Amino acid sequence: MLDASVALKWFAEDEPHTSAALQVLESVGRNPEQYIVPEIFMAECLAILCRMRGASVDRVREALALMESLGIERAGLGHELLQRAAEYAISWSLSRYDAIYIALAALTDGVWLTADARAARRIREKRFVRLLV
Repeated sequence: MLDASVALKWFAEDEPHTSAALQVLESVGRNPEQYIVPEIFMAECLAILCRMRGASVDRVREALALMESLGIERAGLGHELLQRAAEYAISWSLSRYDAIYIALAALTDGVWLTADARAARRIREKRFVRLLV
């Protein structure tokens, strides 16, 4: 499970843990079948890419094209995922986006790789989360 906070470091300059994020990019390129993201992933990335320093139509399009070319599976926002996300959002005081990621990790018996330390601390079932360092 790949969080947008990790993927966006592929395109940011002077961000903490960029080298670790680039290693993740290499891993995704070699083994995309080991990764999954919720359908909201690309929308989140688009929103942030458009606000990044030096954003231009061409740079945003190139970044999106790269992410799409990786072949990462995108999971739809079905009933079971949303029900679990609602539980986590309320019980663990998570944003609805973070709750969707962690719910997908739980439902796929995966691990949510995130660069968001604050969100990672809120996850009560630590086996479902790993912080990029």
